[in-house]
Amino acid sequence: MELNWELCRMFYHVARCGNFSRAAEILFTSQPAVSRAMAALERELGCRLFIRNRRGVELTPEGRLFYAHVEAGCENLRRGREAVEEAVGLQSGSIALGTSETALRGWLLARLDMFHARYPGVRIRLYGGTSRRAMEDVKSGVIDFAVAAVAGGSFRYLRETPLAPFRDVFVAAPCYGLLRDRPVTLEELSREAVICHRRDSLTFDFLETIFKAHGLELEPAMEPETSDIVLDLARHGLGVGFVPEQTAAPALESGELFALKLAEPLPPRRISLLEYEGHTLSLAARRLRDMLLCGEGGESAAADAQNVGQGNIVPA
Repeated sequence: MELNWELCRMFYHVARCGNFSRAAEILFTSQPAVSRAMAALERELGCRLFIRNRRGVELTPEGRLFYAHVEAGCENLRRGREAVEEAVGLQSGSIALGTSETALRGWLLARLDMFHARYPGVRIRLYGGTSRRAMEDVKSGVIDFAVAAVAGGSFRYLRETPLAPFRDVFVAAPCYGLLRDRPVTLEELSREAVICHRRDSLTFDFLETIFKAHGLELEPAMEPETSDIVLDLARHGLGVGFVPEQTAAPALESGELFALKLAEPLPPRRISLLEYEGHTLSLAARRLRDMLLCGEGGESAAADAQNVGQGNIVPA
């Protein structure tokens, strides 16, 4: 019996992702189409390959046996594709890259410009959103790797290489003059209308952890999606915004907003490259990763961020 290769390829991605919907995203098709394909493959093989769980699906014993052989075939094809890409000098290929707003604006965008200028034929598919979503996409195999803003210690099984440190700042409009040019405690801030990123973001988790360490509860007045909206709301005097310092810089320089001087300084965060252990990158993805980790002069970006930690497997 000769198996349909397309069904095997779809099976490979479902098994890697453990989720029909995520596999459909990678395959540029619909979840029902993937479900029908897997049902057809199970009929062809005469056994069940998946069982459902709370997060999606997992392999049956027969599915694990089949996956071991399909994986070998897919890996051989991948190596053949890389050999062709090397032969044409990266004139084509694609990279799936995840990022967060802070990392993209504050660090990554200029480096993507450099990569695109050098390899214009390589297609970069950028998956934007929050740092938490980027990490989930890395783990599920939707993207090759992520560059995201993190504080560390809040995710599993990802290799983290720090790239650049950054600091956050509380900002306010001139109408908050009573908070200006003097040390402001977190207890005082807890009584103000704080504006920060929504609750399912790592930025919120970071700030909430700091408040709790001082015996305080973080109850924001507003929880917008982006730093730009945080700044807009702060400009209108609707509260005290919490954003990365580099994002607030133009508004601070123009005098639209001022930065609060905290009595309890905030710890720095970092922009990091996040990879899933065991995930094999294409030639194009490896080339971009190397460019992000090393400057034009060969200096390591990770070394520049050594004051905020070394590359490591980040525990829960």
